[in-house]
Amino acid sequence: MAQQRNPFQEGLYAGLGLALRAKERIEEFGRKISDEYNMSEEEGKKFMDDLLKQSEETRTRLDEVIEKRLEAYLEQAGIPKKQDIDALSKKIDDLEKKLGHK
Repeated sequence: MAQQRNPFQEGLYAGLGLALRAKERIEEFGRKISDEYNMSEEEGKKFMDDLLKQSEETRTRLDEVIEKRLEAYLEQAGIPKKQDIDALSKKIDDLEKKLGHK
């Protein structure tokens, strides 16, 4: 029997794959530029570090935008958050205890 796929999880895996691929491409680009401009080893390392830092900052900002948009979409779609479901589960447990069902 085929395992049902979780689209959210698949999206996360795809994003992780893209992030790793992007890092490889940035490193490749950095090596190419440092070679073309005859940078010293120290200059090349600093250039690579700066590129990776900028990439990480951009990725962080992008993650924040995606998270906010996803939260807005879930709210518009009326999909409860985990904390909402947990709160309801606790209320149900409390009621069951009061009624003597547990």
